[in-house]
Amino acid sequence: MTNASQNIDLNRLKVALPIMDLAKSLRLEIRGRQARCYNGQAHKHNDQHLSLGLDTQRNRYKCFACGEQGSVIDLYKAVKGVELSQAIKELADMVGLTPQSRQTSYKGQNKPSYAHKETKNPARATQGAKNELAGAYSNIYEELLFVCGELDQESKAYLTGATRRLTDDTLNRFLLFSVKDYPATDKHLKGKFSKDELQRAGVIGEKGNLIFYKHKIIIPFLQDGRIIFLQGRRLDQEQPKYLHLKRPVPLFNIDILSELKKGDKVYICEGVFDAMMLEQNGYKAVGILGVNNFKPDYTDLFKGLDVVLALDNDEAGERGTKELAKMFKGQGVSNKQLPDGIKDITDYFLSL
Repeated sequence: MTNASQNIDLNRLKVALPIMDLAKSLRLEIRGRQARCYNGQAHKHNDQHLSLGLDTQRNRYKCFACGEQGSVIDLYKAVKGVELSQAIKELADMVGLTPQSRQTSYKGQNKPSYAHKETKNPARATQGAKNELAGAYSNIYEELLFVCGELDQESKAYLTGATRRLTDDTLNRFLLFSVKDYPATDKHLKGKFSKDELQRAGVIGEKGNLIFYKHKIIIPFLQDGRIIFLQGRRLDQEQPKYLHLKRPVPLFNIDILSELKKGDKVYICEGVFDAMMLEQNGYKAVGILGVNNFKPDYTDLFKGLDVVLALDNDEAGERGTKELAKMFKGQGVSNKQLPDGIKDITDYFLSL
């Protein structure tokens, strides 16, 4: 590389330009979070199904067909057909980054992270260790996201329809996707990972098959920008409606806690869709999959915050509210009382 490109802070450069914006500026064909791969000669039918996944959380890309992957620097270099040093210099010019002193490096320090912002409350910085084991399988969960791509039409119609009314922005923000081709998805995962790895990650069952057979809508749970857990939702009327990995259940939307400062209000609600609905309407919220999955030590993550319990408006929700209030004893919480006839947070916003 040239001297100028050597002195560019590459960690900053990799997060300075959103991967989606770069893909658009490079005039890649994009649908949702997928793009047509620039390495088309390595694909059958020139990547007819748009195999290049754009990971907006980690600001990276990956083609699940030919295996090409990398940062915004790699994408620019490959599409433009330039040397690495030229790619770095041109990208730095685009985002206004200037060369830094060779002495200002991150050696011996924590490198900046794109997805994880500085934690304002030190008590919430310890949560990363709680899901360390789950994080070990993030590559498997993210591969599932990449191979499946965006939501199919049926799933999207349900989620944006009259009973959910979630927006495209919300669906994209929370990375919801569908298992559209079960046999192909099952085969792809088994071709990349061992049976033992997939079983320990929880994505295949005792019989060795992908567990999300009927539950085609997949909701990722993220922590520090990585997928650490998955929940599935089926579209028919059969039970159970939801299916999640048989692993310790984390909080949904936990990363929002690192963005809050003392005194900020945050809602704890029942289920992922209520949390999405609150966020969509400008409120900060986390979701729990039942009170039994809320551990007493989770209360440390909410210290200094104005916590509002917003569980379902039924007997189970009332019992759960009381149990959570006991766990938060000493911190103080309030309860969002829903009007009569309104069953949950989503129903409340639909009634407005």
